[in-house]
Amino acid sequence: MNSFRSLAAVGLAILATGSSATVAPRFRTSPIDGSKIALPTKEQLAFQDREIGVLVQFNLGTYVNGVDGCPHIASSIASPALFDPTSLNTDQWMDAIVALGGTYATLTAKHSCGFAIWPSKVTFTTRDQQTISYNYTIEQSPVHGLDVVKMFSDSAQKYNIGHGFYYSLATNNFLNVDKTWVRSAPLVPGQVGVTNSTFNQIAFDQLTELWTGYGNLTEIWFDGDYNPTQAGPVSSLLQAHQPQAVSFNGCLGDGSICVSSNPVRWIGTETGPYPEDIWSSGVSHDGGNPEDPRFCPAECDTALQNSARKWWYSTDKVRPLKELIDVYHKTVGHNCVLELGLTPDHTGLVTDAHVTRYKELGNFIRSCYGKPAADPVHTTGENGTYSMMFDSPTSIDRVVLMEDQTEGQVIRSYEVYAKIVDEQGQLDVPWSLVSKGNSVGHKRIDLFKSAMNVTEVMVNSTYVDTPKWRSVSVHLCDRLDSAFLNIQAESYTSNNGTRTQSSSGTGGGDNVGWIHNGNWLGYSKIDFGSLGATQFVARIASGAGTGVSGEVQVVLDSPTAKPVGTIHVSNTGGWQNWSTMVAN
Repeated sequence: MNSFRSLAAVGLAILATGSSATVAPRFRTSPIDGSKIALPTKEQLAFQDREIGVLVQFNLGTYVNGVDGCPHIASSIASPALFDPTSLNTDQWMDAIVALGGTYATLTAKHSCGFAIWPSKVTFTTRDQQTISYNYTIEQSPVHGLDVVKMFSDSAQKYNIGHGFYYSLATNNFLNVDKTWVRSAPLVPGQVGVTNSTFNQIAFDQLTELWTGYGNLTEIWFDGDYNPTQAGPVSSLLQAHQPQAVSFNGCLGDGSICVSSNPVRWIGTETGPYPEDIWSSGVSHDGGNPEDPRFCPAECDTALQNSARKWWYSTDKVRPLKELIDVYHKTVGHNCVLELGLTPDHTGLVTDAHVTRYKELGNFIRSCYGKPAADPVHTTGENGTYSMMFDSPTSIDRVVLMEDQTEGQVIRSYEVYAKIVDEQGQLDVPWSLVSKGNSVGHKRIDLFKSAMNVTEVMVNSTYVDTPKWRSVSVHLCDRLDSAFLNIQAESYTSNNGTRTQSSSGTGGGDNVGWIHNGNWLGYSKIDFGSLGATQFVARIASGAGTGVSGEVQVVLDSPTAKPVGTIHVSNTGGWQNWSTMVAN
């Protein structure tokens, strides 16, 4: 095995092809089946550890009414006078990012408009041989004298948030560029005519400004690709000035060109989740390929807003918390770094509604995954198995798997088994399969069909080299992904004299049955959100006789505490005939 790994320890190579360049992949050979195992850089692994970041869409497009801000093909040029953030506060952006649990932020320094939100000093020669400055920047706006890129970078460093920049090499309305080439169409008012070589040099000079003037960058975002003429100089600039940064779209989707030694890839959708397994290798815009020799982690970019103008500020509603929790589970929980949109408004602030949603999502993640459900005894086997044994029956409803990818992603499938305590409390029970899948990678989160009491958990896997588990943990949260929103009967963490049974109610699962006076169910880790709780709503069925009634009481901290809410229950029409009841 050591001989295989020594063969893989090759230096980074730049393969020149005409005016383009590509960074060669690094891989080793499987000692089991001879397949290629892609090897990561330390920067790629560190980026996967970040798990959550934001794409800050703030530029002239914020003030343009089009769906995409400035369109790719312009009929007119948006005036710099539109860019007028009267209350700009990049520290406030960072407060929102921290509340979310974000660890990095990437800013649209130049988007499709061509407008630069830093005072670029680049000069160039026009098509009619005039030498002019790049005069489509913040210096031509009402807030001239500001440098948004510097403000953003300083705030990020102050808050210990990794920072980076989005710069489009593909589109520039100001210079009449689309799909990386100067258009042959006549100029519209406000545009400046240049040759392709001049446009490329402007881009290289502005990238040099961004990559040399604002500290070490975490991420560099290429949107809409780059052409072979641009690739070589861009790769050289990256290696010279920001070799530690990861590059979104650092490889073209067909693998023909890679400009970065630390590429990350787009998965082909902006909705967040990808419907299939997500692997840490492969450069195509999809779930990747476990047999591809290039390590290229996936980054799942998606918007907070639920509208056609999702990437720029609008007054439309933000996506529901439940939907965003599902996005988290199907991105971070499926081996993909989640990059969520952050869209400051026309004043330069993140709105209260957006801040609240970021905080709610961050609070859920912290409350659910901040600590495991218990601290079991952990053991690993020579055949790649991972086992946990608990001191007493423990309620869980999900498992988190993390693979050590230092020498590549090697697990090809896995199965999670548990010893589930039965209804009679019997501990000596057989293993039950509770989840299975293929890709693990940085992180895999599997939610079980329902909560269960277990005494042991075991993970088996198939692999192309014996896996090294980074961690395995189990947790207990709510079936609707926020205990503040909905508590399932079977997810209790303690009880006294109650039993559960399969429910016929909407949503399935179990219901509490055979309740007698003094019985109770206890639930831990209930997050009441930033605003607290004002109601307790329950679905209740009762077959009590005429004149017979009872109470369901809600208490905090102790079964003997004073009730904070009471539901008075009478006959609902029979057993399993459910009715919604409320306690304020």
